[in-house]
Amino acid sequence: MGFFAYRAVDSSGATAKGIIEASTPEEAARKLRSNRLYPTKIEPVGKGKARRKIPDEVIIGFCKDLADLLSAGLPMDRSLTLLVSQERNQGFKVILTDISRSVQEGKPLSDAVESHQDVFGSLVGHMIRAGEASGALEAVLRRLSEYLERRRAFKQSILSASIYPALLLSMSLLSMVVLLVYVIPRFAKIFEDLQQNVPFITKVLLKAGIAIEQYGWVIPIVLIVGFFAVRRLHLSSEGRKQLDGLLMKLPLVKRLTLYTNLSRFFLAMGTMVRAGVPLLRAITLARNTVENTIIKAELAQLYDNVKAGKSVSSVFAGKEIFPTRIAPMLRVGEEKGELGETLLALGSYFEQETEKILRRLITLLEPVVIIGTGLVIGAMVLSMFSAIVSVSDIRF
Repeated sequence: MGFFAYRAVDSSGATAKGIIEASTPEEAARKLRSNRLYPTKIEPVGKGKARRKIPDEVIIGFCKDLADLLSAGLPMDRSLTLLVSQERNQGFKVILTDISRSVQEGKPLSDAVESHQDVFGSLVGHMIRAGEASGALEAVLRRLSEYLERRRAFKQSILSASIYPALLLSMSLLSMVVLLVYVIPRFAKIFEDLQQNVPFITKVLLKAGIAIEQYGWVIPIVLIVGFFAVRRLHLSSEGRKQLDGLLMKLPLVKRLTLYTNLSRFFLAMGTMVRAGVPLLRAITLARNTVENTIIKAELAQLYDNVKAGKSVSSVFAGKEIFPTRIAPMLRVGEEKGELGETLLALGSYFEQETEKILRRLITLLEPVVIIGTGLVIGAMVLSMFSAIVSVSDIRF
């Protein structure tokens, strides 16, 4: 069986489109005609196409809804069938249909979900497996949805925080370009007609405007080439180490990078430990959420030391790269038997600290951009006024 995307018309001439499950395009056409839909286009949907761009909120909703249905006493297969019928995202509907069919064939939910790892990630499947083994699948699904929701909210907070400075900087650059390319050259034309020499600062700005007007097309090309060059460097292991190492040397950026990665690591690990995922497996999966290679290499020792019988807290003690509060908090959590809760508390702490640092950076960036733009535009306006004043020196 496969999936086919179709476009069809009904008896009234209205257009309908969607995805249908069938063995062949002919069978898909027969199914559509039995529903009084007359296909105009049918094409197979590959797995990659069906799985692309599944929003986070869709996966979060799946975890929440499945937990609610299971808590209400519905069997797993019936719950999945109901979710398939209600799913509006066509790409996720294909995936959910495949999961439902796998469960009906006797596979556990964890296996069905892990077959779509490119959508759910490895963490979701392992948490569901732990929930199945402990008999607390509903609770695990709720914890999982909470973790995914927090991760999504964190991403959105970072994105929202960067919108205003980016917009402010873009408008400032646009204003400078307009002044250089359109405004100042018009004044220069007036002085040229009057056979009047323009001041030195105006000449400099004029040459800059002419350069942008004639060679401005080179700028986007340089930016695009530079973007792909940095991206290629970041994709290579050695280049990524160099870029990540540079980030860890810049004062404010170092703390932001460290706290962002630690919040991801501790939240993921804490969620899995509370769900019953084995500690070594939780460490491996949580470490995969860390993007900075320098921090990831430091955390690699955690797996080896815990496997050798050492405590989690002992790994963070004495390491200069990590904040000093981590080891004592983990030690207390281990002594009380509340490691999962302690890891989540650390994740929340670093998440809040990251947001504080972002707010400070934005607070610092706003006046820098405004003052810098004001100085540059002020210099341009001053050059025009000085040129206008010099008109009084014209000899008639």
